[in-house]
Amino acid sequence: MKLLSQGTQYALSAVIVLSRQPEGTTISAADLAKPLNCPAPYLSQILSKLKPSGILESRRGLNGGVLLARSPSEITLMEIVEAIDGTDFFTRCFMGIEGCGDIDPCPFHSFWAKERANI
Repeated sequence: MKLLSQGTQYALSAVIVLSRQPEGTTISAADLAKPLNCPAPYLSQILSKLKPSGILESRRGLNGGVLLARSPSEITLMEIVEAIDGTDFFTRCFMGIEGCGDIDPCPFHSFWAKERANI
């Protein structure tokens, strides 16, 4: 069972790599894709979804690329997941069981409710 989509996993990895760069340093999607072992065109699509939410910004030109739009400490896991996969991750059943809820909970319902709040 996969909780996060492949796109979200790439986005999280990209944000981690970008957070380790000196502030204001841009990286092209092609260069960023190499250490992530991700196709550059697919990563470009993923990264474009992080711009409207203010996680990334991009610059064009000779030294263009993407960079974090704000400090890594201000970016949450939830923001990244929402930007790529939407909010379903935070509302659906951990086990993927239809009808799981407070009235008819799955074995992980209480655990997942607490963890979602922490995330």
